Amino acid sequence: MDFIEATEKAIHQLVTEFRENSNRFYNERDLHWSLYHCLSQQGIFQGEEAIKLIRAEFATHRVYRERRPARGHFDLVVLEPDSLVDVLIAVEVKMWAQRSSDEQMKKKIDWDIEKLTDKENGVKHAYLLHFVKLDFGRPIMKSFYRTLYDQLRLQAKQGLRILCVPSDATIPPASCNWLRL
Repeated sequence: MDFIEATEKAIHQLVTEFRENSNRFYNERDLHWSLYHCLSQQGIFQGEEAIKLIRAEFATHRVYRERRPARGHFDLVVLEPDSLVDVLIAVEVKMWAQRSSDEQMKKKIDWDIEKLTDKENGVKHAYLLHFVKLDFGRPIMKSFYRTLYDQLRLQAKQGLRILCVPSDATIPPASCNWLRL
């Protein structure tokens, strides 16, 4: 098993846990740590040196002078074993527990995509994961989810894997929600 396969298995495990019991995840940080745990349980990361390759809140190589703070961070990375600085895999995770304006939504999506696809950051394999925990019984929330899903689909970039996972089991399974260019 390689690092990419292990990461995708860990993501699948996190998606399954979220779909089975979304109330277990109170905020985005809960998703981060659950993904870290799922990843650390993969065989390839069991060694003492290999576990050091997984890092949370890892700073981007590029400094974004126009932003405050000027340094971006990836939620979770797997570093290149030979360098311990270069990013082999970067993951950005978002949890939507309430509606936001279309403008705020787009701003958050654009910032994550910029970090993940900026050539200066050197990310070889990028994942953008959106978990949606809303009251889907309300039409306005279903509408928000559809807008989010459509926005992510429009923003799909080559080399970037995007996932949009609703907590409601009546919405198509998350495995159908990988968005590709």
